[in-house]
Amino acid sequence: MIVFKITFLFELAVLFSQIAFSQADTMITRKETITMKHFSLLVRVPETYNSEKAKLVNPQWDKLVEEWKDTGVYVLSFAFPGESYTVSGAKKEVRKEIVFADNLKVVSNVVIQAEDIEHALELAKSIPVLTYGGSVEVREIPKKLVSSEAM
Repeated sequence: MIVFKITFLFELAVLFSQIAFSQADTMITRKETITMKHFSLLVRVPETYNSEKAKLVNPQWDKLVEEWKDTGVYVLSFAFPGESYTVSGAKKEVRKEIVFADNLKVVSNVVIQAEDIEHALELAKSIPVLTYGGSVEVREIPKKLVSSEAM
C-alpha cells in the first residue's frame, strides 16, 4: 500500500511538472510570436552618387542584407538600373527620363519585416547610402506579401 501511494504521488508530481513545462513553453511561444508587418524602403541617391561611390557602398550593403537575412528582417530587394520611363497626363505621354525629387533619384527598393513603423525607421537608418547624401522613404505595405510560388 505504501509503495502504491509513493508511486501514485511520484506519477502525480511528474504529471504536474509536465503541465507546468507545457504551460511555460506556451507562454514563451506567445511572447516570441510577434506579428510582423512589411515595409517598403525606397532608396534614393543624389545626382553626384556615381559608380565609384556604389563600389564603396556595395560591401556595406552585402553585410547589411546578410544581417537582415539572419535576423528574419529581409524579405526582398531590387535595384532600378538602366533606363527609366514615365507615363503622365490625360494624353498618357511616355517620356524616357530619370525623375529627381529634391535632387535625389530612386535607385532601389528594399522590402523588410518589422514590428511597427518605429522599428522599420530604425532599420532604415542602417542603409549605407545615407552617408553619401542619400535618403530612405519608409512606407508600410498594407497587405502581407504573398510570393508567386504560394499562389
